[in-house]
Amino acid sequence: MATYDVDILLPSARFVFSVEGGAVAVLPEHRSPEAFAAYRALRAARPVVGMTTFPNTVLLRGAQTIVVDPGLPLQNEPVVRALESRGLGLADVDRVILTHAHLDHAGGCADLLAPVTLHELEARAPYWVLVGGLLDLLPQERLSGEGGTITPGIEWARTPGHCDGHISLRVETVDGPVALCGDTIGPSRESFDAMRPGAGPGAAELLASWELIRSWRPVRVVAGHLPPFAP
Repeated sequence: MATYDVDILLPSARFVFSVEGGAVAVLPEHRSPEAFAAYRALRAARPVVGMTTFPNTVLLRGAQTIVVDPGLPLQNEPVVRALESRGLGLADVDRVILTHAHLDHAGGCADLLAPVTLHELEARAPYWVLVGGLLDLLPQERLSGEGGTITPGIEWARTPGHCDGHISLRVETVDGPVALCGDTIGPSRESFDAMRPGAGPGAAELLASWELIRSWRPVRVVAGHLPPFAP
């Protein structure tokens, strides 16, 4: 069986700021989900509040060298430096996989310039205009349907709920399968732990996606904006 090493190139972080009296204040808390809770509280207290969010950028090393969700455009150089610290150059990256094409996950493709794998539904989404100009310059493998194999050792499944073309990955490792599920889980993990997605639009889809991820029996889950955890 083909297996991969799963390595967090850049861990998720949130940077929360507010503007008051002409001055910018940045919260010292940067972890997820703690910083997200602080962001929501600050929005209730101050008129001008913002947040910049980095996802977990993941390196898969096995038969291929793959970067999953390279992040925002301003993460380009950090991703390159993180690869270099592991003895890898840009030419060593065989492909990029995007769990979805939101800018905070896809913008960092600019420096990698490797073929990009993503679901075809993402190219039809309204937010494609933010990333399509970049991604359409790169070779693409557009997935269709509900699931399959990207390469031996890496399976994918469509896991909507956050967005229609969102995919999650089941990656075989020597310790067992690891689920890379992007923003299907978040901004915290409590709802996933309880399997209660709430009653909003898309709740049934989200619950079905969570059930699929659990059916993989992963030894570890890497969500887009949470520390990796054992389910």
